[in-house]
Amino acid sequence: MRESDFPMAREIFRVAFGTFIGVPDPQSFAADREYISTRWKMDPSSVFAAEVDGALAGSNFVTRWGSFGFFGPLTVRPEFWNRGVAQALLRPTMDLFDSWGVRDAGLYTFSNSAKHLALYQKFGFWPRFLTAFMSAPAAAAGDVSWAAWSQLAETDRPAVLAACRELTGSFFDGLDVSREITAVAELGLGEILLLWSGDSLDAFAVCHCGEGTEAGCGNCYLKFAAARSGDQAERAFERLLAACQGFAAERGLERVQGGVNTARCQAYRSMLRCGFQIIDLGVAMFRGDSAAYNRPEVYAIDDWR
Repeated sequence: MRESDFPMAREIFRVAFGTFIGVPDPQSFAADREYISTRWKMDPSSVFAAEVDGALAGSNFVTRWGSFGFFGPLTVRPEFWNRGVAQALLRPTMDLFDSWGVRDAGLYTFSNSAKHLALYQKFGFWPRFLTAFMSAPAAAAGDVSWAAWSQLAETDRPAVLAACRELTGSFFDGLDVSREITAVAELGLGEILLLWSGDSLDAFAVCHCGEGTEAGCGNCYLKFAAARSGDQAERAFERLLAACQGFAAERGLERVQGGVNTARCQAYRSMLRCGFQIIDLGVAMFRGDSAAYNRPEVYAIDDWR
């Protein structure tokens, strides 16, 4: 994709999803959210565009989190549905996963769409677990305190990134969301919250905030959040949720939102206990029969949208 494709790619994204979902005005779908430029700026070489007669017909965004990869949103202009455009976008996507050598790869899609499931199954992805997209009101954090990436000295940031990698590696070897962290800072998308016990990082959250990000107006969206695996994971995770709610309240935002795979059943139940409610459901599909880091004891939030 080229930067000049952004306006048309945004239009296709909104019209494609809005049409499928049945929004009365498809152009209005997610109009307060930005996915195109932010993901492209993270890695322009991993964003694919499809053209028909020289005009943009669809796009796909591929993301690498170290040893794990996922793709989406994949969108095609409705008049080109069922004409092989999505498959044309998926072929270089599979080649990219192979060149990266990721351990596992996945995607998030509509759990009620046989059409989407059939498409991705052609490329070796199989539906495994529901992903619950959840929301809770912003609220005072009580006695929970956190550090913020924006307040770190520049010289301290490499060590903090290493601590985040070490934490994610505690439940999936090689998982690395460093680029998500630095993109939030570089593009002004929100904040990264850090919960420490002395020199040990217990939990962290990558937060998009408000209009013009993946959050949308009034929202704090947890692009990724996780607690260190171990005996204290549940406590650290629930403190992290409280920190995110408190941070959102301080920013004048109304809600905290994020997705959790229901195979991470302990994290899902923690979110319910902390006042989060399901507002949407999708399904996670995996290349082969892997479950990646979707296990009961993993306390992590992401939805791969």
